[in-house]
Amino acid sequence: MSLKANLFRINVFLKDGNKKSLFIIIREVLELWIIKKNFPIHYFGRFLYRKDAANYKDFLDMKEYASIILSKENNQEEFVPFLNNKLVFSNFCEKHHLPTPKVISYNLKNQFFYNGEIHRIHNKIELIEYFLMILKTTQQEAFFVKSLIGYGGRGVHLLKLGKLKQQVEEIGDLLLSGSFIHQECIIQHPQVNEIYPNSVNTLRIETYIDNVGDTHILGTFMRFGTGGKVVDNVGSGGFFVPINAETGELIEKGTHGMILGGGEHYKHPDTGFVFKGFKVPFFEESKELCKQLSIYIPLKLAGWDIALTPEGPVIVEGNNTPGITAGEVAYGGYVKHPLYKQMIANA
Repeated sequence: MSLKANLFRINVFLKDGNKKSLFIIIREVLELWIIKKNFPIHYFGRFLYRKDAANYKDFLDMKEYASIILSKENNQEEFVPFLNNKLVFSNFCEKHHLPTPKVISYNLKNQFFYNGEIHRIHNKIELIEYFLMILKTTQQEAFFVKSLIGYGGRGVHLLKLGKLKQQVEEIGDLLLSGSFIHQECIIQHPQVNEIYPNSVNTLRIETYIDNVGDTHILGTFMRFGTGGKVVDNVGSGGFFVPINAETGELIEKGTHGMILGGGEHYKHPDTGFVFKGFKVPFFEESKELCKQLSIYIPLKLAGWDIALTPEGPVIVEGNNTPGITAGEVAYGGYVKHPLYKQMIANA
């Protein structure tokens, strides 16, 4: 992590008005240092210094965190390719009738594949004509282009019919030199649209397969975009709100990552929608879909991104080595999870 990023995090901590007293912070840090046998940087990254934080002893330190998400036992090499390439993942889901957004076409650099035909695109003018043909044929007003190997909301663009020429002028070179899938837009559940309509606001559901092959749900939370952005990823300006895994309701407070200032929200900053008590549509169905996915792709530790439509949940993507920080915050600390010892032993 860069010096600039660390200095920014320190500044966030120093300016945080929700801190415990300095005496309590020093006592808890020293106690964790003794227990964990390393400096507990996670105490600050997980906002455990805040007055309303969960039990500071219940959270993984950075060594435990890294050992779990980077473990070869938890990330079996034979399953990782199913998740790391969006085209492979989408085709796999379609083959097994797992609900997922439809891939309209895709490109491998300047070779574009649509409806069994190959189109070689040489410039932005030809690219505009190609996309116009797709929109006309499919009768769509917009579609997403996503980098085959992008993550964290990077390499995702929403192309709209009314702005197509301008958008291709801006990102056409990027599209022609990279590889992307072109997906139909998800029609988001109207209740979720009330919270924030500009992005697909996804659930992140983390699963773990125990040593006898049963799938368990770890942390669950929901992500929301802000400021008109079309992606909800925390690293791209969005924030997360924990979900009560038993009731399916949003817990009252959302949080930005520390690198984005660690802001806290009890209502969406764009729409004013209050989170507390909102019951997530199709939450039980979403958990069942993730358990089903873990059967088809039996990665021990995975993070599944689920979108909610009026008809039910759809899988957007799966993630190996998922950053389980937000999931742990949502759960209240994985050290108290019944699978903690097993996850550490398999690391």
